Amino acid sequence: MWDWIGSNASALNVGLNAAMLLIWLAYLQLFFVSFRRSNRTVIHIGMASESGEDARCLVTNMGSDTAYVLAVMVGLDDGDRTRLAPVTDRVEDEDPVGGDFRDKTNQGPLRGGEALDIGSLRNIVSRAAHQIEEDISLDDCRAVEITVVVAAQQAHRLAGGRKRYEIDCSGGRMRFRPQNVLTDQIRTRRDRQALLSRMNA
Repeated sequence: MWDWIGSNASALNVGLNAAMLLIWLAYLQLFFVSFRRSNRTVIHIGMASESGEDARCLVTNMGSDTAYVLAVMVGLDDGDRTRLAPVTDRVEDEDPVGGDFRDKTNQGPLRGGEALDIGSLRNIVSRAAHQIEEDISLDDCRAVEITVVVAAQQAHRLAGGRKRYEIDCSGGRMRFRPQNVLTDQIRTRRDRQALLSRMNA
């Protein structure tokens, strides 16, 4: 056996080196995937305080890196069509900008693990109606879809989240039921291009 090993030492050495290379490549791949996951931007959209029209809409950056909120858009579905409007700025407050800029706009940096209150559903729909210059309220809608657009990875990539809430008025009280508990993440190239088109419209 030792004679066979000695006569085939060169071939065995090449095989062992190739196996070691494969192991290191597997480790590097695992490290790269873990690094990408830990630095991926994840936006969560949720409701707080209650489930009615005065519920507060919270946007949370679930990633580890800071993301910059570029825009908040809302889609109002009345059953016939969906009206899309930006609701980034708080148009219900007409005072001049001063003090903390976050009192006037939802735009700005959002650190990892930080949550941003973008207003009540009543105020969000009011902003949308102001932007599209139409007399529309929650009573006219069957569903509301909220989309948050962020600049991630040191503003090198567009990302975001989207959540749709169906409006349930049974029992004489308006309630918002999410279509999905989790927030749909906007990551694909096609989705990012669609967001850019909406923002530039």
